[in-house]
Amino acid sequence: MADSSLNKVRDTHRAKPASHHGKNAHSPDLLNALVVASYGRHFLARDEAGTIWQVYGKGKRREVAVGDEIVILPSGDKQAWVEDIQTRKNLVYRSDALKSKMFAANLDGVLLMLAVSPPYSPELLGRTLTACKHADVPLTILFNKVDILEGDPETLGDVEQELFEMTLGDVPTHYISVTEKPEETESLLRPLLEGKRTLILGQSGMGKSTLINLLIPGALAATNEISMALNAGKHTTTHTQMHFGEQGLELIDSPGFQAFGLHHLSEADLLNAFSDLRDEGNKCRFANCQHKREPDCAVKNGLEDGTLSPARYELYQMLKAELEEARQNY
Repeated sequence: MADSSLNKVRDTHRAKPASHHGKNAHSPDLLNALVVASYGRHFLARDEAGTIWQVYGKGKRREVAVGDEIVILPSGDKQAWVEDIQTRKNLVYRSDALKSKMFAANLDGVLLMLAVSPPYSPELLGRTLTACKHADVPLTILFNKVDILEGDPETLGDVEQELFEMTLGDVPTHYISVTEKPEETESLLRPLLEGKRTLILGQSGMGKSTLINLLIPGALAATNEISMALNAGKHTTTHTQMHFGEQGLELIDSPGFQAFGLHHLSEADLLNAFSDLRDEGNKCRFANCQHKREPDCAVKNGLEDGTLSPARYELYQMLKAELEEARQNY
């Protein structure tokens, strides 16, 4: 059974060169640490000796995500301040008119869990795909509870067609049943996830916690014990948490979400995430074609002849309108 405690020493293939009790080379008072949980205004970080610290930031140093490598300054009683955030490989987050919500940093991939019950949102799928493309993080779809559709090949076919249309078939998709077929699910996913740091996203009720407990037995119970011991989760019902399993398996659990704003994207970023519309749009008669009512619009022609996906076109126009409205309000 995997040791899911936050105090577990990370596998050697992910560890940094050892330093004396995790001391930072530039100052004996500073420590290098990995952010392993986020509670909004404070965080849990583990230094290289395996000690867990309750960490706080000031100003820009509050903008910390699970998976960040940080430098901390201990202030006593296992509490510390963020002194620096190391350069990130990537960052997946969402943003709206009011605030940004960081999911995780320095990822090897993202798993998006979907299911037929509760019904998944194709729009949230499209938004997640757009965010991952912008962050240059590979996305994999896990369609859970597929056992519900056994004996209903027509509905399953509709699901497969909808997912293919939204992703253009470019996103690996696996149909699983974590509860009904746990052994089959585990044997499928372990080779894909071991040795990697993976963020798990999805609406509430899709089976994220069940999957984590399958791959890292006891993970949620162990981390709850640590949170209670540090008083970290006393007033918090949702948080983002990294779990450690065998063979370098690192899973980051995040609260279920119902919205996924992308206000941090520019219009160019958005268009690059919809490369099919971008490439077809280059054939339009007008360079500034909005792909709505203009004559000789290659995008509209592509929608009519089935070359382009109506679902992707509608999502693109929705996101573009959101960005335009956000710019006007800033």
